[in-house]
Amino acid sequence: MLSVSNPALQQLHGSLPESTHANKCFRIVPRDEANLTLKYMEVAESDTTYEYQERTVLALPKDLAPLCKNKTLDLNNQGQLELA
Repeated sequence: MLSVSNPALQQLHGSLPESTHANKCFRIVPRDEANLTLKYMEVAESDTTYEYQERTVLALPKDLAPLCKNKTLDLNNQGQLELA
């Protein structure tokens, strides 16, 4: 299962638009065949979600969960989100 650090959750929370839709957050999606990226979009019912301060900030689609197994989303030394 994907682990998400508290600093990463904080950054995602701070990056969400203030006037949010109740069912939208950052969602992990394929960028291309070999890379993943984040996109602000609606959460699917089958997604695994991650919350910060009672707000859903990240969604992981069920079909991408195997790619993220035993990985951590954290901030790198430059303060950018990194999946490792």
